[in-house]
Amino acid sequence: MPPRTAVRTGAALVLTALAAVACAAQEPENVPRVTGPLGTRPTITVPDLPAPEGARTTVLRDGTGPAVRKGQVAVTDVEMRSWEDGKGLLSSWRLTQPRTVRFDGGSAARTWEQALVGRKGGSRVLTVTPAEKGGDHMIAVFDLIGGYDLDQRVPVTDGGTPGSGAAGAGMPVVEFPDGAPPRVVDWGGGTPRRLHVRTTVEGKGPAVQDGDVAVVNYLGWQWGKARPFRCTYGASGPDGMVVGRGTALPGMYEALRGVRVGSRLQIAVPADYWPGFTATRGGLAQPQHAAVLYTVDVLDRQDRPFVPPAP
Repeated sequence: MPPRTAVRTGAALVLTALAAVACAAQEPENVPRVTGPLGTRPTITVPDLPAPEGARTTVLRDGTGPAVRKGQVAVTDVEMRSWEDGKGLLSSWRLTQPRTVRFDGGSAARTWEQALVGRKGGSRVLTVTPAEKGGDHMIAVFDLIGGYDLDQRVPVTDGGTPGSGAAGAGMPVVEFPDGAPPRVVDWGGGTPRRLHVRTTVEGKGPAVQDGDVAVVNYLGWQWGKARPFRCTYGASGPDGMVVGRGTALPGMYEALRGVRVGSRLQIAVPADYWPGFTATRGGLAQPQHAAVLYTVDVLDRQDRPFVPPAP
């Protein structure tokens, strides 16, 4: 039979270990709390604790859409704030325009790449990125729409069919060379006096509705100019555009409503079609007081609770 002193010592050690485990289990974890339904602007509550030393990723909800592949860009809604002072840094919900994230090797991008590549569309992901050069730790909540190739285009022969609106009838002729951005080869007649939308490829996917996010690659020219003022094909990658007046570009709002995913559009917009328009809250803009031409590939759509922008 062991001595009583040894028994008491062993029991004390066991109790001490159990107490330590219990205390550790009760300690609050230094992970921000995120509330709010997927697709709406999340509320981020930062714990009153030091930020974690390394990068941290927490999957709050797994999506069911296609996964983001390495080499693609991610189109996503995102809410960002500082850990140290809680200050808001960016909100795509406030701007009413999702962001396109390129994984270009920066510190934040490395954290985001590890968090988002391989993740399915429809996921909600929380990341904490370590501070750099005296800055703050950055908290980001992503509602992932999907991953897309930089130069992604609608299929013309598989999944889409040539539309009845081939170039002509006063609309410019646009070519889509492989490995290069689209280009206008013939401007046709004079500048447009009314909005003119032509479907050159008819998609077979779901129809875009008011308030949806339409994921598009597009190119915009000031009428008659050779150099475009905006090109996402192979450059920045597709944009996510909320289909609403003041959140989409003039002419695109009207053209995108009801169009099916997989479609390609030409949109001729007369000068001052939206008088006084300068830019959307998300920073999308076009030349003022000038007619413009867009060619648009409609790659995807997703529901998004629509909040009209402030006047």
